[in-house]
Amino acid sequence: MIQRLLYNQKNPNTTQRHQIFYSRCSVKNKVCNIIIDKGSCENIISTALVDYLKLETEPHPHPYTIGWIKKGQCIKITNLCQVPISIGKFYQNLVTYNVDMDACHILLGRPWQQDVDATHRGKRNIYMFTCKSKRIAMKPIPPPPTPTKGEKSKFISI
Repeated sequence: MIQRLLYNQKNPNTTQRHQIFYSRCSVKNKVCNIIIDKGSCENIISTALVDYLKLETEPHPHPYTIGWIKKGQCIKITNLCQVPISIGKFYQNLVTYNVDMDACHILLGRPWQQDVDATHRGKRNIYMFTCKSKRIAMKPIPPPPTPTKGEKSKFISI
């Protein structure tokens, strides 16, 4: 009996418990990477995406810095940007973002989650919200594949 237990394969941990909620949206008909982070106090967009899509920015009325958990480099937020994002067929909205980040294209924080009244279903790992009387359930997806040599990616790289 003990010998048989030693030969059992360990099942890989497939839960999303310690994973970032990673998904995609579109901005001006371009596919963009998003992270939904309920711990973030801000919506943030990458400067590279703003430059690539030639989005208009305006000076932030009250510039500030964002510090991370560890000591070190802080991000200075000096601009705001109104971004027209689409998620699926039904959700389209103009979201205000602070500009300057390089972790992904767009980080949706608590301000977005509060605006759409999003609920995170932990065990199922989906975000639920309603838009135009349609219930939307967002599931996490893997990061975009890296294009092979000579292949053009449909994703914006930052």
